[in-house]
Amino acid sequence: MDDKELVTEFFNQMVGESKAFFNRSNGNFINAMRFFNGEAPNTHYFLAEDGGVMIGYVFLWDMHKSVPWLGIAVREGYKGIGLGKKLMLHAENHARGNNKGGILLTTHVANLRGQSLYSGSGYERIGMHTSGEVLYLLRF
Repeated sequence: MDDKELVTEFFNQMVGESKAFFNRSNGNFINAMRFFNGEAPNTHYFLAEDGGVMIGYVFLWDMHKSVPWLGIAVREGYKGIGLGKKLMLHAENHARGNNKGGILLTTHVANLRGQSLYSGSGYERIGMHTSGEVLYLLRF
């Protein structure tokens, strides 16, 4: 609960691809704020911090279902150093520890960096989601 300012600053600094791919219309920011309002009982949130600055964010929603959904974002300047992979592994271990059968995620069709991360991490591209985004599944 003490991290609300860190989370707010993390989303406020997003521009360009980060905002377009992860926080269109402030959707993921609004969802993150639900944690602080106690309105997201089936979502588990995790952040990475470096020197008092939030540098990464991963969450699993629909944790009451057998296959939850994953969302992930890494701060500019921290991309390309393996932080996204570490965040995903943390979320995957959390899902496994909660006896889930896998993880679903979607990503923008132009998010080639993300698609490379997901496919390189064992996620299978299973088609297109109704939102128009690419749909991936990791089976445990």
